[in-house]
Amino acid sequence: MTCAALLVAACVFTEAAPAAEVKTYSGDGRAPIERLYGSMDALAAQGPWVMKTVFVDQGLPIRVLTTKHKGPAVWILAGIHGEEPAPPNAVFRSRAALQALAAKNIPVVLFPLCNPVGYTKDWRYPDARRGSEEPSGHSVGDSEHLLLSKEGKPRLPKSASPQADALTRMVLALARAYPPVLSLDLHEDDTIPKGYIYSQGPKGSADPAARAILRKMAELGYPVAQSGKTRFEETIVDGVISGVNDGSIDELIASDKIVVDGAPRPGPAGRSVIVVETSSQKTSWEERVKLHRAVIGMAEKLFRLASAADPRH
Repeated sequence: MTCAALLVAACVFTEAAPAAEVKTYSGDGRAPIERLYGSMDALAAQGPWVMKTVFVDQGLPIRVLTTKHKGPAVWILAGIHGEEPAPPNAVFRSRAALQALAAKNIPVVLFPLCNPVGYTKDWRYPDARRGSEEPSGHSVGDSEHLLLSKEGKPRLPKSASPQADALTRMVLALARAYPPVLSLDLHEDDTIPKGYIYSQGPKGSADPAARAILRKMAELGYPVAQSGKTRFEETIVDGVISGVNDGSIDELIASDKIVVDGAPRPGPAGRSVIVVETSSQKTSWEERVKLHRAVIGMAEKLFRLASAADPRH
């Protein structure tokens, strides 16, 4: 890293903890968190980007970057779960691709590291040790307080955590100026030996963006589960899971109707809402990062596919 980049990486901790106090888990290939923060700052400094702090979690900021150009947008999320390091590292290595999107006046919303505490500790959630016998922790992307039950009421009376409250509030605020035409949420799953994707948008498994990502996975020789079930007993059909109500931030982004403060209102209504899951069981770190980088590199193509069927664009 250059001296300038080191300075940028260090500057992020003026609003958080001193860099010397933050130690990143190093049992795999993940970059230290200060390098990820430095990359965010470098991207923001390059051009048409605005960076905001969504929430400061145990001294570590959750951030979002948006292009200054607004309108129907590409959304990219990474690092919801802290024990899934390949996606935020793929974002870290994809600065040129992200800058290229912005240079083409394609509006972008980027959440590069949604769970910094989990990332530094290798914990799935910021409030529960990985593999512990403690109660299951709370996802920073939990959205059930905004999602409708069958009875038309919120599934939970309040947000599951302050992180989830802040993150979902930011999603709703940004969706007004940056309607999500394409949303890519990058994940990993170490419980099955092959990857798969979720398609949460209205076209489900027939979504052309979902099919294009599956073709890219095949092209790269990445193993894809064509059938079977996930750890949550969700059924995989031809590499895709669709039609699930999982309370995730992806379900929120895809929802046409939500409930806020007890009142129904229109949701973000994302058209192509895709979650990419790689498996770390039999696939190397570099292969997983490579695949997520390839998906980010496809963002313009996927955005065009999603836009073709979106009346807002």
